[in-house]
Amino acid sequence: MRYMDISNVKNVEVTTHLVVQEKHIMSRASRQKGQRGEREICKLLAEKLGGEYKRNLMQTQEGGYDVLGLDGYAIEVKFQEKLQIEKWWEQTVQQASVERLPVLFFRRSREPWRVVVPHDYWYTKNNRVFPVEKRSTIYYSVIPVDDFMEQVNEDTRPKTQT
Repeated sequence: MRYMDISNVKNVEVTTHLVVQEKHIMSRASRQKGQRGEREICKLLAEKLGGEYKRNLMQTQEGGYDVLGLDGYAIEVKFQEKLQIEKWWEQTVQQASVERLPVLFFRRSREPWRVVVPHDYWYTKNNRVFPVEKRSTIYYSVIPVDDFMEQVNEDTRPKTQT
């Protein structure tokens, strides 16, 4: 029967500690990437629509959506390598209130932003009624960012009198 040297046990503890520390660093890097994505969307909205958009800093404690400033919309942002659109969409829909339309911006590194909206986006948007109990977490549409921005711009543009 062999006995383990005590010095080896100390090395194992040190190794375990380093692995745990590495996981924490990865988690922080992931969080920072998400925050960077939120800032990118705030900047993109400001460039395309004008106005001021801010990250929702209370979302972790109080829940809610990621970006504040676009009235009538609950914006969630995902900047991740592993696409989980169904899971993200379900979260986006659950976090949107009755008065807000759920919208998900997502992308992977070195790819353009894309937007997920309810499958009946054009209908619900025009009627401005977003009943939570009728929102689908199963059906959605993925559209280009420019199409979304163009539609929002149309909605917020002052109507001319005829």
